[in-house]
Formats: sequence, C-alpha cells, structure tokens
Amino acid sequence: MKNENNPEFAESLKSLHHVVTKNYHSEDDLFREYLAIGCKIFNLETGVVSQISDKNYTVLSFSSPMEMFHTGMTFDVKDTYCREVFRTKKTVAVPHVGANEVMCEFPAYKGLQLESFISSPIIVNDTIFGTINFVDRHTRLEGFNELQVELLEIMANTIGRFLESKMIKDKLQNAHDRINQLVGVVAHDLKNPLGNIHSLAEVIQEGVTPEELSDYVRMIKTSSSNTLEMVQNILELSAIESGKIKIVKEPQSVISIVQESWEMIQHIAQKKKISLEISGKDVTVNLDRRRMIQSLSNLFTNAIKFSHPGKKIYVEVKEVHHKVEISVRDEGIGMTPGQIGHLFDPTKTTSTEGTQGESGTGYGLPLVAQIVSYHLGTIDVQSKKGEGSTFSIHLPLN
Repeated sequence: MKNENNPEFAESLKSLHHVVTKNYHSEDDLFREYLAIGCKIFNLETGVVSQISDKNYTVLSFSSPMEMFHTGMTFDVKDTYCREVFRTKKTVAVPHVGANEVMCEFPAYKGLQLESFISSPIIVNDTIFGTINFVDRHTRLEGFNELQVELLEIMANTIGRFLESKMIKDKLQNAHDRINQLVGVVAHDLKNPLGNIHSLAEVIQEGVTPEELSDYVRMIKTSSSNTLEMVQNILELSAIESGKIKIVKEPQSVISIVQESWEMIQHIAQKKKISLEISGKDVTVNLDRRRMIQSLSNLFTNAIKFSHPGKKIYVEVKEVHHKVEISVRDEGIGMTPGQIGHLFDPTKTTSTEGTQGESGTGYGLPLVAQIVSYHLGTIDVQSKKGEGSTFSIHLPLN
C-alpha cells in the first residue's frame, strides 16, 4: 500500500480501525457504522449496503440525506450501478457517471443523477452476498485513488467475514435448539416401546403357558425391532445434520436406483401381494447411490404400510424444468392436511398404524427429507384421505 505517510490516509485508517476492531452484536449496527465512516472517508453523501439475490438488488442499510432511500427497497440489479460489480466480482469506481457512455444510460442515473460512485462486492462463502457502495449527486473532480479503493475493499471483506461468522453461529444455535427439542421427543417416543417390553417381561416372569410365552416373545421382538429402527433413524439423522456422514455424489441411473430400492424391501411387499410399476425415461444424475436407495426404500416401505393387500405402487421418473422428478404414488388410505404438515419434522413425529396394523417410528420421512436436502433437492407430498398419497422428490440435473 502506498502513501502511508499521507495525513488524510492516516486519519482514514484510524477511523476504519475503530469500526473494524469493534465487536458488533448485529449486522444492523455494523452496517450503520460502516456506512457513516465510509461517507466520511470518501466524502460522499450516500452509502448503501445491499444484498443481491436472484438478480434482485435489495437495500439492507443506508446512510443518506436523500429521502428516496428506505430499507428493503428492491431493484433489478441490471438497472443499478452495481451490476458491473456483480458481474466482475471486483471494485468499481466511477468519478463522473455522466461521462461514462454505458452507465449514463442506467435508470439510476437518469432518475437520480448520481454522478460519482464507488462499490465493492461483499463475498460470503465464496459467493457474492451483495455490495457496499457510496454515491454522490456531484461529480468527483479528484477521482478515486488506489488507497480509497483498498479501504473500501477492507470494509467489504470485513463485512463478509462478519456475515460468515454470524451464519455459523446461527447454524450452531439452531442445531443446539433442534437437539434439545429432539431429545425430549425421543425420550417420549422411546418410553412406550421400552415400557411394553418391561411389562411383558414381568408377565413372563410371573409364569405363563408355553402358548402364551410364544405370543409374548413375538410381541417383545416386534417392540424391540421398532425401537431399534427408531434409534437407527435418529442416529442417521443426527450424523447427517452434524456432517459426520458425507454425501458422495457420482453419475447414477435413476431407474436402476428405483429398482434396487424396491428389491431391498420387496419381501415386505410380497406379504401384502403389492407390486411395483415403473414408468418414464431413465435419467443420469449425480447422486449418493446408497443414500438415495435408503430414501426411496423408506418411501416404498411407507407406501406398502398404508396400502391394502393386492394394490400397486407407481413410480414415475421425468424431467421437469431442468430437474429430475421421482414420484412414488400409492393407492392407500391417504392423509389429512394436518398429518401432512408434520411429516418431515423429526421434532413432531407421529406414527400411524398401517392397513394390517403395521407400526412405524415416525423418523423415516424426516430422514428422507434430510438426505434429499443434502442433494440440493426438495420433497413434497400430495394426499387426500381415502385416495392415496404421492411423494415427489425433485433433484437438480447438474
């Protein structure tokens, strides 16, 4: 950095050091002080921190004497001076916008006559979050020098690091809250099956006939199997959420994954004489094969559980809007809107008996949703009571 002995630069560094080293508890406080200091350092009347998402430029915070600015106002980024910052991911400084053949045609110039402009991208997790920019209605005759550009980039980089840190803290807090909530639910859900096992053991201890013993052992086995399945699903959920299980994606045939998923649970379907019908065109997608088979097997098991004997389950694979859609449809008992609302939330598990009294853990579908989410996909469900259900997984093709 040049001209360290420049008194004006030294004063600017002193002002910037004050805000950069301060401990902020909220981004609003940070934005407000950065903009106030920036307007002073650059001698420009207006400062704005923006967020750019889906090509929309949104004002998060501002410092300006101009009444037209307000928090939350949104523009198409292509109509703003920041579109070059967004395109190049670099700082842009224009001391006289009116003399710039391209920028003088922007709506921001035609409507507001903002003559001088300097802006730097705010990078969060290697992606442009938005910009910090300063503008003025007067031409900046002295232009912008390298020192001012460097100062603005220091401000933008510091904001980016603050936002990254805040995202991590928020994620950890959400995980902590979720774990606390989940522990309470799990304790409640484990209480019943473990209580049943304990009660059955007491009855056996008191003395039963050989025929009764066989029935009690069968009930203990069923209850313990459900408990083990519940614990396994909870452990899988926890491992995926904490990052202990990595999703490893490779090009996979969707139809082959559907077929292998069905083979995994076909013995369950055979007990109810339920068959599978697959339609659609095969698609190759980057997937973690093992995890996607786990997800579809869960959906198939769920469909079998709520289907009557002799029915069919239908799978359709198709491309929709640059995504692959995998739909699993059954002809079962369906669900109410109230049941659908909590299907994928592990903290609000509910287990409904199947058409032949089959039990479940309530954690299978939340696990499916988590796996799909880690594939950058989504899952939704359509169902009506008495008319069956359709679960649709949507995954990006690229």
